[in-house]
Amino acid sequence: MTRLVLKLFYFSLVSALTMNFANAQSGIGYYVQADNPAAYIQAIEKLSSVSASAGIQTVVSVAVANGPGTATHFVSQQGDALSDVDNFRQLSLDSPEFSEFNSAVQGNRTLTAEVIYNSLGVDNGKASVVTSPNSYSWHIHLLVTDIPAYLEALEELMDVNDGDVYMQTFQTFGTGLGGGNIVVVNSANSLEELLTNNKGYDVFIEKTIDIRTPIANGIYQTIARFD
Repeated sequence: MTRLVLKLFYFSLVSALTMNFANAQSGIGYYVQADNPAAYIQAIEKLSSVSASAGIQTVVSVAVANGPGTATHFVSQQGDALSDVDNFRQLSLDSPEFSEFNSAVQGNRTLTAEVIYNSLGVDNGKASVVTSPNSYSWHIHLLVTDIPAYLEALEELMDVNDGDVYMQTFQTFGTGLGGGNIVVVNSANSLEELLTNNKGYDVFIEKTIDIRTPIANGIYQTIARFD
């Protein structure tokens, strides 16, 4: 198949919410304002036994820069497919660990945004370059009106950037009014690597300016992983 045919195939599957790619990532992301970060992370760790049994990895990141956003942390609970998320929710909702988690975070956590995400299968193939346990990620949320055209331009952008940055794309759901439908996540070992991956953006912006509206963007650093 050509790349364009593959991309349209991915898009049709996502639209039907039946994606099940090998190594695809699906999950729920929470943007959170935590008054006591240490206590919040301890509460997440106690819940991780349930998430691990469902094949879910929990990743906690701290906000480095997110504009007017009030979130201090980003927490993702991710698996290989949406079925993993379903299984985790079923296991957790009636578990004592989930009840303890809710009690522990009450008064300490304000949810500023949440999102369900599913991989579009479009990335630059550089997952292996990100090796630091404290890597940085740049989340770019967009409202895109022509997803196939946007993905085609994005693939061209990925081709011309040769830095040590992993670029991947997700479709997002349940983001509320005006919350966007695409998030591009760039990850790197350092801020320098992350922010100097900037070749080809003039052409990319020109090609997509009429089909995308920026919603929000923020930079986060990973501080904990629970498998």
